Amino acid sequence: MKSSIYVFNLCGLFFIVVAIVYGFYTDFTELVGFPALLLVGLMAMMIGVYLWLTDRRVGRQPQDNEDAEISDADADYGMFSPWSWWPIASAAAAAVAFYGIAMGWWIFPFGVVLGIIALVGLTYEHDRGDFAH
Repeated sequence: MKSSIYVFNLCGLFFIVVAIVYGFYTDFTELVGFPALLLVGLMAMMIGVYLWLTDRRVGRQPQDNEDAEISDADADYGMFSPWSWWPIASAAAAAVAFYGIAMGWWIFPFGVVLGIIALVGLTYEHDRGDFAH
């Protein structure tokens, strides 16, 4: 995590310096490049500061150890069902809802209803049938 902190803070500092230099070259009259470069620098600094604060709170991470193994960073990602069709139904419902936003608002409620059905099915798929616990 230490290297990520350095990369983001150095990139942020670089973009802020470039924004100031760019602003002086354009006499601060060009109102797209200067604010964009400044915001990119500030956002990179924001991520760097967040990582720094997280590193202070969490402590030493396996990626900071030179002798660490890949298995040292393994975490429990939860339980996933490889046989489940509900993620496809959720994606289809989201596609219908977004299509409704783009093409006609009368389609959007159908996507919302399909999304609710898919979400309930995804949530309760282990509570019935062969896979009930």
